[in-house]
Amino acid sequence: MNQFVTEWNTWRDSRNSALAKPFGWLSVVGLHWLDAESTWTDAPGTFTVDDGWVTVSLKTGIKAGPAAETFDLLSKVDNGESAAGGNGTNGTNDTGVTNSGPTRATSPAVPSDTSTLPRVMDQSGVGAAAADAAGADSSAGTGAGSDAGSDGGSDWHAAAPAKPQVRVEENGFSAKLPNGGSLNWFTVGNVLYELIDRGGRLGVRVRNSKSPLLGKFFEVPVFDPDPDFVFLARFTRFDPFKTYTIETAQEDLQLQTQAAGTVTFETSHGEVSLLATGCPKTGLQLDFHDSTNGSTTAAWRTIDLGVPNQDGSLVIDFNRAVNYPFAFTSFATCPAPIEGNVVPFDVTAGERRPPFFYSEAGINVPFLFYVWWDEESAEVTRPWYSRFGLDITILNPNHDDGRISLVGFDGVAMSGGDLSPLGRKARSRLIDVATEALTSRIPVIGIGAYSAFVIQAQRELRSQQGYVDGIETEYEAPADRLLIVMNNELDPKQAGFDIVHTDASGLIYVEMPFNIPLESDRTEVEDFQSAMESGASITSWQEFDYRMVALIRHHR
Repeated sequence: MNQFVTEWNTWRDSRNSALAKPFGWLSVVGLHWLDAESTWTDAPGTFTVDDGWVTVSLKTGIKAGPAAETFDLLSKVDNGESAAGGNGTNGTNDTGVTNSGPTRATSPAVPSDTSTLPRVMDQSGVGAAAADAAGADSSAGTGAGSDAGSDGGSDWHAAAPAKPQVRVEENGFSAKLPNGGSLNWFTVGNVLYELIDRGGRLGVRVRNSKSPLLGKFFEVPVFDPDPDFVFLARFTRFDPFKTYTIETAQEDLQLQTQAAGTVTFETSHGEVSLLATGCPKTGLQLDFHDSTNGSTTAAWRTIDLGVPNQDGSLVIDFNRAVNYPFAFTSFATCPAPIEGNVVPFDVTAGERRPPFFYSEAGINVPFLFYVWWDEESAEVTRPWYSRFGLDITILNPNHDDGRISLVGFDGVAMSGGDLSPLGRKARSRLIDVATEALTSRIPVIGIGAYSAFVIQAQRELRSQQGYVDGIETEYEAPADRLLIVMNNELDPKQAGFDIVHTDASGLIYVEMPFNIPLESDRTEVEDFQSAMESGASITSWQEFDYRMVALIRHHR
């Protein structure tokens, strides 16, 4: 294994370890924006806001204690130090600024949902809004956020970011945040309550060290490392930094960020120039879109660029592009890229979209779907899966040619009516995917002509394991019916399917008539559920999809 791959594997192991911390981003289970007085189901008490101070009055019987960050702030107050200010150090030195060659960022840390939001400066150079105060995510910061923007003008010398103020009340706690700040505030058992300020809005984010997402986590899926996605770039600094309004992972929340300058690099597609955030003295960051977003990758990703050399040279390694927390939880407020920060080619490097996700509905049911049907039908049917409770990643076996791990997925399906469009590599890939699913004992379903790949994978796997099933003739469905083949991890009878055949290898065969309408007369999910429970016939492809989703969810 060459040094490039070895270093990348070490970096990736560190990244996965950073994500798996007890109160890291995978532990987030809720976000509650605060009014003058707020509470919610399972809240530890009532939260009130008065003159910027947030106070929690705990319910009777609730035992809470200050989180480590709050305890540290309280200790400084007890020692005569101010909990609302710093010690005057700015942390901006020239460490790492050399002429020895282009630098490569090596940090495996998890980006905070404010890590690219530096202080926005007013005309006098005084910080108008600290967008990433200390503690934005004490368990998972990038290191680029706490001082990001502290070098906003050539004549300005930064002070340390403003810190939260804290008090212990008779029956609770009080805290006041600087603009854009965060505070790991207090704990109740295995639950941590984090106070955040985003664009002047105050909220409480809930982190549970026993969250189902954290318990399920193994690793983030990635593309294979590829040195072709490593570029030598040049950083050109803005003086002063330029301020932009950006979107965030919350639809109703916009924030401001500053671009420190541009990073420019040559590719086979021509010269690319993108805006970098952060600080040249403490570390730059690149948030970007590309055409893989929404399919194999999240809506956007980020790269830690590190500190540029004195001549402005640095390395952009897209193999180290990582997901922001919003890719794992709906309760993050992550900054989107500055408008126009789009890489003009497919970035099939770095982290893929995670199959696991937590929202108000709980942990998702991630499912991988290789499909080759007409796009018109796909546009109609794709929203059904989400509505019925399945979070699908749809891949085209011809176009999406990168290997994808099934780790984290609750099943895989492959569906298509015609094998002729598939090339040799696509067919081999589908057999490999089916083999991995069968070996891992997760549900695998072949629909239509693509059922052949599940059958072939099962035959080859059984032969390798020394079984002699004696199957000389494969089952064929009538010409007017669609064949569905699945492994025996599933019980189709539970979802109202009639089994037409079970072969000696353990595969289960189900059939559906072709000549049924696409959409159902039923409109409510409860109606689909009642029809399935009553044993009613399947009279539309929408009902078929509902029952397939129910089959997967029941297995889980």
